[in-house]
Amino acid sequence: MSADGSQANPWHWYEYEVGLASEIARACVRSLTSFLIGLGCAFALIMCMGLLAEEDLLDDRGLEKAVDHLSRMSLGVLLAFVLVVCAAGAVASFLRESTTSRAIVNAAARGASRHAVPSPDQVRSVTGKPAEALAFFGWANATLAGPLGVIGLIVVLAEGDDAESALIFSLITGYAVIMAFVGYASSHLLTPAHERRHARVAAHWTSNDEEQAWKPVEQARRDSAGKKTTPRPSIAKRCLYGAAGLWLVGVLALQMSVLTRCAGGKYECKKTTYSSPIEALIAGGVWIFAVLISAGMLLAVIGVLFDWRQRRSERAELRTRLADPASDRPAEDLLAYHSQRQTHPLARVGATLSGAGLVFSTSSYLVGNGLGLGSEDVFAAYRTESLAAMVVSVGVFAAALLGTGIVGVRGRELRNALMRRWPSPTSWSTDSDGKVQRAKRGPALHKASGQR
Repeated sequence: MSADGSQANPWHWYEYEVGLASEIARACVRSLTSFLIGLGCAFALIMCMGLLAEEDLLDDRGLEKAVDHLSRMSLGVLLAFVLVVCAAGAVASFLRESTTSRAIVNAAARGASRHAVPSPDQVRSVTGKPAEALAFFGWANATLAGPLGVIGLIVVLAEGDDAESALIFSLITGYAVIMAFVGYASSHLLTPAHERRHARVAAHWTSNDEEQAWKPVEQARRDSAGKKTTPRPSIAKRCLYGAAGLWLVGVLALQMSVLTRCAGGKYECKKTTYSSPIEALIAGGVWIFAVLISAGMLLAVIGVLFDWRQRRSERAELRTRLADPASDRPAEDLLAYHSQRQTHPLARVGATLSGAGLVFSTSSYLVGNGLGLGSEDVFAAYRTESLAAMVVSVGVFAAALLGTGIVGVRGRELRNALMRRWPSPTSWSTDSDGKVQRAKRGPALHKASGQR
């Protein structure tokens, strides 16, 4: 028994092995989330590029035309990537929940100890709706594509002989029908088997088992209620806040350049010339934007590296404390963070960069092959470089995916040791409806599936 008496209660949370398929699915969900962040960054850059070209701020008509064509192609490629990533994320989310629940059922069938209650994260996978994201994706696509396909098909058939348009709208309508079936199947065909697995898990770990595992957590929550203090931001967070500030100032400088260049006209920009100092200020705004955006990216990378170093130091400290039976309970925020699966900072950065890199490299390659609105003569010379950037971006994402999976598996031993000795209240955020799932705030195995 440790000095804090944490072993007086034999019941504890335990993270069970879930198998290779589940680990891959879980790593995919985390990596694709970071990839979407990269797509968001790419969208911001596309808007800024379009603004520079639209308002003639580059002072080179040929360059402005090429940038405009690249930004337009990039926007289309971005939308395609968003659709593919959302589909892959929905499928991976379903596989994560279903494979995790199967792993817990298998553990119970092998006679897992009733004192080792599945961790809240795994309970959430057992009790939640496994295909919720898949159902949302299916119905959302059906709702958007269905009316477009049907109305377009009606118009084409009414006007006559446009066979190509009829084929396009027929395909859109067929896609909507498939997505509607995906939404229906996710709710009515995939959920019942998951609910049966939930019942088998609940039959092994009784409500008393789960309540006993939550008792030390509730005690820790009460003990820490009056000790909460506002922690000072770490160096890593300060760097990230600074990067956000630089990006904001850079965008404001670009916007001021546009507003200064434009005058008169209520709904459109009428280019205005000023005296030399004002023109220098306008040109300086564009350079300030470029410099601050680049400096912000560098500062963000530095912040991520500091975060990596900090978390590695924290894990070493926790292992030292675990080795000492007389050590005191660590800080609650430290326990809450390291008792859960986390994405490695470098993997998060890699997946984010791969998202932005794929958008622009793919767009440059397509424009160079004459598939855009023009400027293929400019980008044709960089097709090899664009293809190489695409390969590198895919490789970086694959490395981030692999790293996320390895970190998740290797950290299981530490998470289990922390949950056994110092169980900590979970620190998950609320759902979109502002509520916290029952698995995150209290016993949930013997409540109705999905109940709040």
